[in-house]
Amino acid sequence: MTVNVVYIGTGMMLILLITSSLYRKQKRKGKVVCVVESICTGCRRCVKKCARHVLETATGETGIHAVVKYPDKCSACGDCLGKCKFNALKLVERI
Repeated sequence: MTVNVVYIGTGMMLILLITSSLYRKQKRKGKVVCVVESICTGCRRCVKKCARHVLETATGETGIHAVVKYPDKCSACGDCLGKCKFNALKLVERI
C-alpha cells in the first residue's frame, strides 16, 4: 500500500516538473536578455555563467559593463539573471 503511494507521489512530481519546465520555456520564447548599463558594475558574474557566450564586457562612457554581443544566440535561459546581484539584467521581447 505505501509503495503505491510513493510511486503515485513520484509520478505526480515528475509530471509537475515536466509541465512547469515546458511552461517556462514557452513563456521565454521570443525573449532576449538586455543589460541596464546604468546599474551594471562590470563584475563579470553573468559573463562567466552564460553557457552560450552571449555576454561580454565592454568599456563605455559609464565605465566597464556587460553587453549582449550575440543576441541571436541568446536562449533566454535566465542563468545570467540569477547570477547578477545588482538586477542589471532583464528579459525583453526579441525584435
